[in-house]
Amino acid sequence: MGDLENHFGDDASLDVEDTKNILEFLVQNSAETSTMQSSLMFLKSIGNKDIIAMSQTKVWEKLHKDIEKEVFESNDIKSKANCKACHTDIEKGLIDNDKIKNINSFIF
Repeated sequence: MGDLENHFGDDASLDVEDTKNILEFLVQNSAETSTMQSSLMFLKSIGNKDIIAMSQTKVWEKLHKDIEKEVFESNDIKSKANCKACHTDIEKGLIDNDKIKNINSFIF
């Protein structure tokens, strides 16, 4: 949030009030404040490393190790960063196994 004008090559700058509100939300809902098992697993996996993507963590790699690279590159997913393609409740912060789409639906 402190360098939005250089957000992955784009300028994602916001006005002061929006920046303040979003930062407050992010802090209040961060893995550091969560009691969810998945949040705690990811947080432990990160340790003191500067990782900005869940897909760069050891726990993510372990949980997704059996998924072929081509699945993430399929037209329906396009990237490891597209969690919502498989985890339908990710926007609610939920990664329940019973809410994961069948991986076979993405195989071409």
